[in-house]
This record gives sequence, structure tokens and C-alpha cells, in this order.
Amino acid sequence: MPLYEFDCAGCGRRSSLLVRGASPGVTPACPHCGGADLRRAVSGFAFHKSLQSKAEQLDPKYDKMLDAVNPDLSAEALTKHYGLDRPMTAEQKRQFRRKTEESSPGF
Repeated sequence: MPLYEFDCAGCGRRSSLLVRGASPGVTPACPHCGGADLRRAVSGFAFHKSLQSKAEQLDPKYDKMLDAVNPDLSAEALTKHYGLDRPMTAEQKRQFRRKTEESSPGF
């Protein structure tokens, strides 16, 4: 159920109330003075971020700090170790295809 904020015309206070539906004919009573003259107020909202979106918003300086702590696990060292930065040459692609075809001749 959504949480709405209402301003009371009788006492002038703002109240947060759970409302089952957003039907225009139903307005709850003020919890402070019991008045029925409530107007829905514009209020802020909240949302939850995923872990991935939180990580994407981190400052790149944190990556550098982590790399400085353990150089063997740095992004640069890992990409060089696994060859991720370098695309395969045409000759390397041919050799790779030959190896895969030799290992699985039935396909």
C-alpha cells in the first residue's frame, strides 16, 4: 500500500497515511484533529538501487586504490594475463578454429 502525505486545512499539520487505493472520493481523516478536509501533498519518494548500479556509481579512484593494494589483482594485470585487451589476429583465429575442429570432429 502506498504511503501518501496529506495537509490538513483544519490544523495545518502534514500527516503520512497509508491509503489502500488512489480513488478520488475517499479521503482519510486527520490523525491529529480528526478533520476530513485533507489535501494530498507533493512529497519525495525513495527507491532501492541494485548492487550493480551502486558499483557503477563509485568513483574510479577506488579502482586505483584497490589496484595499488594488490597489484597482482589489478584490472590492468588481469587483462594482460588473460589477453582480454588484445584482439586475436587472423592467424590466431585460424589456429583456434583448427584446434576446436580437431577436438570435436563430429560437429
